[in-house]
Amino acid sequence: MLARRSFALVLAVLALTTSVTRSTAAEPAWPVPQWQTATPASQGMSAEGVDKVRQWLGTHGSKTGMVIRHGQIVGEWYFNEATPASKYLVYSTSKSFASTAAGVAIAQGKLSLDDNVGRFVPDVKPADKKEITVRQLISMTTGVHNNAKLPTMPNVFSYSMYEAPQDFKPGTKWDYNNTGLALLSPVMKQATGVEPDKTLDEFVFRPIGIQPQDWHWEQREQRTLSYSGLHINARSLARFGLLFLREGRWQDKQVLSSSWVKEATGPSQKLNPEYGYLWWNNTTGKKWPGTPTDAYAALGRYDNSMLIVPSLDLIVIRQVGDDLAYQHKLKIAELWQLACDAVEKK
Repeated sequence: MLARRSFALVLAVLALTTSVTRSTAAEPAWPVPQWQTATPASQGMSAEGVDKVRQWLGTHGSKTGMVIRHGQIVGEWYFNEATPASKYLVYSTSKSFASTAAGVAIAQGKLSLDDNVGRFVPDVKPADKKEITVRQLISMTTGVHNNAKLPTMPNVFSYSMYEAPQDFKPGTKWDYNNTGLALLSPVMKQATGVEPDKTLDEFVFRPIGIQPQDWHWEQREQRTLSYSGLHINARSLARFGLLFLREGRWQDKQVLSSSWVKEATGPSQKLNPEYGYLWWNNTTGKKWPGTPTDAYAALGRYDNSMLIVPSLDLIVIRQVGDDLAYQHKLKIAELWQLACDAVEKK
């Protein structure tokens, strides 16, 4: 009888231990207050595969690189004197942050996707610009003339609002266009009373642990650039990525609506289904061959970029900033595929 009771007690303890282990394993990891690190194997990734990511980063002039699985860092590298505190200009990856600021304003009822530019900038010229909607601003369908010299202009916003011609009727042509997107900043300032970066700082950055010393954003004419200009360190960029990977939730708080995350990172219009609200996506399977079709990314010049793959619970980051030695076009899809291939198949 005693032996049977002892055996039953052992089974009960084992069952309790298994239950606790499963419960703990099921709880998502959060970088609160700091990121947790783990071995690739513990997070279902090949150590050899992750090392291939490191090698690719090292041979392609990278300054930073990160691989995050299940909310934990399984690979983190810094090259050429970079450190975790180093902030790098991420160029057009800034766009994905700008659209998020718009998403916050929309959730607060201060802006809507169907609001037009004329409501907030009534003296915009030519008059056709008044009809451009917020949706068209963040889906690259404004029809505004795309001036390639815009980034070097001191009067970025004055030019975009009052001088840039309107080449096409809004919503009729997809064009990767910084000039049209520049209109987002004055629209948001009128709608919210603050620049887009201030909205992000208060309602997104601080709630997810991105501190003021972790980033800064360039301005022209005392306005925050909406198409570029964000300087940020890799770990903070990863926090932003994790917020999207977790569908806008941060621990027990819904920082962004899950519907916004889904809409922003999927096709925003039919003219280019690979583009969302200032996010790129792999919906067609052709943008990044070898990467799952649910993947989406914030892409910046010189491949200062971040990939998010919901089906693999994976984030991949690569930064080089504005290092003149590496101003060439890379095949970033190679990096994305290496990281995805490192995830062990079940």
